[in-house]
Parts: sequence; C-alpha cells; structure tokens
Amino acid sequence: MNLPNTLTLLRLIMVPFVLWVLLEGWDGLALLLLVVAGLTDFLDGRLARRFGGTRLGRVLDPLADRLLLSGVAVVLALRELLPGWAVAVLVARDLLALLGGLLYGSRIRVNRVGKAATAVLMLSVVLVVLQLESMGEIMFYAGICLSLAAGVMYAARFRRLAGGGEL
Repeated sequence: MNLPNTLTLLRLIMVPFVLWVLLEGWDGLALLLLVVAGLTDFLDGRLARRFGGTRLGRVLDPLADRLLLSGVAVVLALRELLPGWAVAVLVARDLLALLGGLLYGSRIRVNRVGKAATAVLMLSVVLVVLQLESMGEIMFYAGICLSLAAGVMYAARFRRLAGGGEL
C-alpha cells in the first residue's frame, strides 16, 4: 500500500474515534483529531497527484471525507450545535455522491467546487467545536451551498455518462 492510501486509511480509522470524543464532549481532543484528519486529507491528495493515485485511493478518499464530515456534522447536530435540517441535507448529498462514485467510479473526477466545499465544511466544524458557533454555522451553510453546487455539477456528469444528455 502506498503512502497516500495509508494516510487515507488512517483518516478512515480515525472517524469512529473523532465521533466518540465529540459525543463525550472532549472538544480539545476532537479538535486535535480533526486537524490531524485534515492534514492527512491534504497530504494524501497532494502525494496522490504528484505520484499518481490508485483505484483504491479513488474509492477510500471520498469515503473517508464523507464519513468524517457527515459523522461530525451529525454529532454536532445531536449536541444542538448545528441545525438538524442542514445536517440532513449534507448527509443526503454525501450519500448521493458516494452512490454516484460507486456507480461511475473513476469516470467522475472531483471538481474544484467539491474540494472547496470539503475544505469549507471541515473549517466550519472546527469553528463550531471551538465554540465559534455563529461563524461556524455561517461557514457550514456556505459549505452546504458549495456542496450542492458541486452535486449539480456531478449530477450533470452522471446524466451524460448514463446517456441522458444535459440536465
């Protein structure tokens, strides 16, 4: 297994621990784990682009991202730090993105809007954990808007691949 995939696997393994410490209210430790997860995401992407990604990496990386962000958002909603309806939109969009990735695999490339959405959402949950709820919530909404825009772009690509033409 190459280094980018190892970093992605580490992030995937971290997900239950991040969720557990957030549920326990150990926000300092959760923040540290979120920063480490964010760094592994940045590094694995950088290394994969430089040295070439693998089929496994193209599956594991979005899975790790979606599980981490959606899971953290759900826990923050349970703690009433984020609105449940907005988290439901994010989780639904992530499930659709994962389903599309499973159906179309490497024929769908991550776009810049999707990358920006992930970065904004990750920063927003960090701000919420830091108890900067208003700023974090505003950024969360911005991240959801970016996610939905990326979702529309992916849906258009899915439709073209399925032979349905433009949306």
